[in-house]
Amino acid sequence: MSKNFDSPYDLSEGERYAHRWGYTDTRFDFDGPKSVCVTGSRYPLSGYSMPNFIPFLEEVLDITIEKDDASDEIAEKEVPEPHINEAFLAEIRKALDPDQVSVDGKSRLIHSHGQLSVDEIYKVLYGDPFKRVVDLVVYPKNEDEVRKIVEMARTHDVCIVPYGGGTNVSGALACPPEERRMIVSVDMRLMDQIIWLDEENHLACVEAGISGKRLEIELQKRGYTSGHDPDSVELATLGGWIATNASGMKKNRYGNIEEIVLEATLITPTGDVETKHVTPRNSTGIQPRSFLFGSEGNFGIISKAVIKIHPTPAARKYGLLIFPTFERGVEFLRALRGTGTIPASIRLGNNVEFRFGFAMKREPTFCGSLLQKIQKIFIHKIKGFDDQKMVACTVLMEGNTQEVRHQGKSIFGLAGKFGGINGGESNGRRAYAAIFAIAYLRDFVNRLHILGETFETSVPWNKIHQVTQAVGKELVSQAEHHNIPGKPYLAFRIPQTYHTGVCIYFTMGFYTKGLDDPSGVYHKIEQRLRQVILDNGGSLSHHHGVGKIRKGFLPQIQTQNSMNVMRKAKEAMDPGNIFGAGNGVFGETD
Repeated sequence: MSKNFDSPYDLSEGERYAHRWGYTDTRFDFDGPKSVCVTGSRYPLSGYSMPNFIPFLEEVLDITIEKDDASDEIAEKEVPEPHINEAFLAEIRKALDPDQVSVDGKSRLIHSHGQLSVDEIYKVLYGDPFKRVVDLVVYPKNEDEVRKIVEMARTHDVCIVPYGGGTNVSGALACPPEERRMIVSVDMRLMDQIIWLDEENHLACVEAGISGKRLEIELQKRGYTSGHDPDSVELATLGGWIATNASGMKKNRYGNIEEIVLEATLITPTGDVETKHVTPRNSTGIQPRSFLFGSEGNFGIISKAVIKIHPTPAARKYGLLIFPTFERGVEFLRALRGTGTIPASIRLGNNVEFRFGFAMKREPTFCGSLLQKIQKIFIHKIKGFDDQKMVACTVLMEGNTQEVRHQGKSIFGLAGKFGGINGGESNGRRAYAAIFAIAYLRDFVNRLHILGETFETSVPWNKIHQVTQAVGKELVSQAEHHNIPGKPYLAFRIPQTYHTGVCIYFTMGFYTKGLDDPSGVYHKIEQRLRQVILDNGGSLSHHHGVGKIRKGFLPQIQTQNSMNVMRKAKEAMDPGNIFGAGNGVFGETD
């Protein structure tokens, strides 16, 4: 392991939850009537009481939360009987080892959903069974086995759904309820090796089933990094990143996934799609690799990819900036873009996110409490910041020592021109790392009848406030229309900036106790907010993908001929619709 490797997440392996997010040693739980903690020791948030968190939720949602009011997970999950194609099953059992083929109900249910909060996880945990699940799960160990599986599926007219880390939040893994053929989930996670590494040209060929965490561990042993650092890095796979056209927190330095991957292999029913020679760039007509990014399992199975690798940075430094308002923070981000001195990661949250971060802190010691009082005097009395308006910006700088020093001087110097003050390196490190544990919070608040989910968009610089304000206004209106108890929750942040605009990442939630159809109401509100984003100049998605929950919006953003072109391309690669998950333009758009 490289001596410079400083991971913001835990590198140890662990048992994963069957349906919920993450590892079984970690969960949010009550440790008092109004206090919570994160179990285990995997994350910086783990192992201490957070006495302010429940009061924060009660304040922003305008409700009262009682520990004894939590719902219990349904112990026995209802799983439909499998649709078995006996000829295919007999042939696949001859081709693979017994432990590579499973008809077990628990395994089938696990492989029939991603991590979409309400439409998937809430239904699984609290008793709304899926109408259709996969009928078989197979685990190939190499490309030849993948090709055999695809060929057998073509011969026997079986539907295939590729499976990576199971972390998508677009409904892409949901089985089409009308599918009458046998549905086979192809779990790629046994294909998790670095095939070769070219140090001279800074390239690596990697199997697609490798998780982000394992990829970084193996690269760091050799002194390298991929630089791809999404919130789901511990669990998501390389193939999944390509299939969803993913983005990571450090894309400023290393690029989004389409810039990291130079070439990949797609195994389809009509043969492999790939370029035979990997070069830095070429002009050889329309690139077949373009069909991989955002393909969402519709064309074939991604088996391996050639990616760029970078020497582990010699220096890494975190920072935190506090601005008096979100608007001033946005002005700073835009000005920073103009300087060309962009850190590996910079993330600006709104005031709700800022207060959320404080609610996650532990009870301070006497000295800590005294320090907090001094800081408050400086921030509020001297600087004139308002608790209900101030925001925070998390910074991560990477590179050589001189580069990081220059970035820090430039970034923090510029921030001062927009009223920003330095919040400290330790707070910056903690804020950056906290993002990896926050995903566990969803399953905790679901138990308390609070449904929440994230959704994202990309917008031009001049549409940022228009979009965020329109979403906030519409959410309040929808909450009133559906008689939501208390007040809805809306937090948002800008995790990515570009020359022409930004990504906005929303977290929305509300209290549902007493509603007749909580998940139905949530779905209607969320769909309405997506429409508001489109109406105000935002994109349908920045990095989550389309899947099934956004496919109905596609006619608003693509011409009919554009969608027809993509469908014709699928016919060339998959004329029998063997890859029939029906995501994006390949599903019904009502």
